[in-house]
Amino acid sequence: MLSGISLRGRVATIFVLMALIVTAGGVGTLWYASEVDRMFDDLVDRELVLYKEAQEMELTLANQKGLLTYYLFDGNGKWLKSLGQYREMFKNSLEEALALDLTVEQRESLGRIAAGYRSYIAAKDLAIENYQERTIGEGISRLHEKQRDEFFDLLELCRGFSNVQWQIVQQTQAKSNRRSTYLRRLSYAGIVTFLSLSAVFLFVIYRQILVPIRGLALATGGSPAESSRDEVGSLRRSLEEMLRDFDEAHDQLAKSRKHLRQAERMAMVGELAAGVAHTIRNPFTSIKMRLFSLSRSLELSDVQNEDLQVISDEIGRIDKIVQNFLEFSRTPKLRMEPCHLGGLVQSVLKLLEYRLKEYNAEVSFPFDPDMPKVPVDPDRIKEALINLITNACEAMNEGGRIEIREEHLEDDDLGLVAVLTVKDYGGGISEDLVHKVTTPFFTTKEDGSGLGLSIVERIAKEHKGRLIISSDPGRTTEFSLMLPKKREGDESDSDH
Repeated sequence: MLSGISLRGRVATIFVLMALIVTAGGVGTLWYASEVDRMFDDLVDRELVLYKEAQEMELTLANQKGLLTYYLFDGNGKWLKSLGQYREMFKNSLEEALALDLTVEQRESLGRIAAGYRSYIAAKDLAIENYQERTIGEGISRLHEKQRDEFFDLLELCRGFSNVQWQIVQQTQAKSNRRSTYLRRLSYAGIVTFLSLSAVFLFVIYRQILVPIRGLALATGGSPAESSRDEVGSLRRSLEEMLRDFDEAHDQLAKSRKHLRQAERMAMVGELAAGVAHTIRNPFTSIKMRLFSLSRSLELSDVQNEDLQVISDEIGRIDKIVQNFLEFSRTPKLRMEPCHLGGLVQSVLKLLEYRLKEYNAEVSFPFDPDMPKVPVDPDRIKEALINLITNACEAMNEGGRIEIREEHLEDDDLGLVAVLTVKDYGGGISEDLVHKVTTPFFTTKEDGSGLGLSIVERIAKEHKGRLIISSDPGRTTEFSLMLPKKREGDESDSDH
């Protein structure tokens, strides 16, 4: 029946039916309580009170029997006094009964009792009066018989009325019992139906919700034990892990796209560099040789010598740009060997000695010969240091101090590493440019190629390390070349 209904419809239908059953049970209970209250009120307020008054009338009437005979026998007035008391009690019970909210039949029955009682009292009073007047004979005997017959008739009326009231009480109780039985049956049926619907509901929840959720949790990597205990929680955790994996995959994909674009750009640069190498460098080499020959063979003035020097410098700058293109586009094979990084720094400083003087830069490097060796390609590390020191010189237009230091520490990702840091006081880099300075061809200099720091970062990645840039805008910039101290597959420290 429920096969054509959606899961939401099934759950809603079962919930509605269960709510209707609970509501019907509550309404039935309230109705029964109201009916019981009404019947109890009727029973207490009228039927039981009326039955009690009927019993009182019957009892007081029975107590009046024989009192007249006793009086006629000995003439003692106490019997008349007792008779008067019982008459008053009967009268009070009759009046209280008539004051109730009676039915027509009940009021007619009480009317007959009242009429019979008046006739009975009249006959008894006449007998007493004749006795007191000493009129004794057949007349008083007939009066005595008459009042005795009326007594038994009246007693029969009282007993009949009392029996009728007792039957009404019994009928009311039987009616209440029948309603209780009916309500109990309805309650049993409601309980059975409610339990059946609950079982169906649990079955639907289990088969249509929990089992698929558990299967989904298992399919998304949840453990069977955890999925059995907490299906929804296991699914939530599995989905959270999937979302994290998705975010990681998305980030990895973004990095892959970035690397792909860079690889495509590098391929283009490689082709361009190869063409530049053949079409530009050879002619410029000839020009430089001719300029050198002219400067040696001709007697030139100071102004002419200065012009030739400017031409030579510009040709050298163009040659440097071409060289950067060539270095950035090629992928050299590393020649790894244990090296003292401090020694490499000293050799680079020796190589750049005249350039540092030209930039009026003062370099501070506390060389420590006891530092452990690190597996690197010395030529590539020298190239990275040349670019970092040159970049520091160019950042300080009016000269300044450059600090270089070597440290050995442990990194959370790379493990044991050696760190070469080049710090300059060239005014720092703004926060919005820090992440861009290693982008190929990005430069803030008028005559820059935008490849120097890109080459340094590439050399760091070739060594499975990384380049870290930290800047204090307006003051300093630090470039830290972080190099692992272990090669892949090498379990021993590099300084052993």
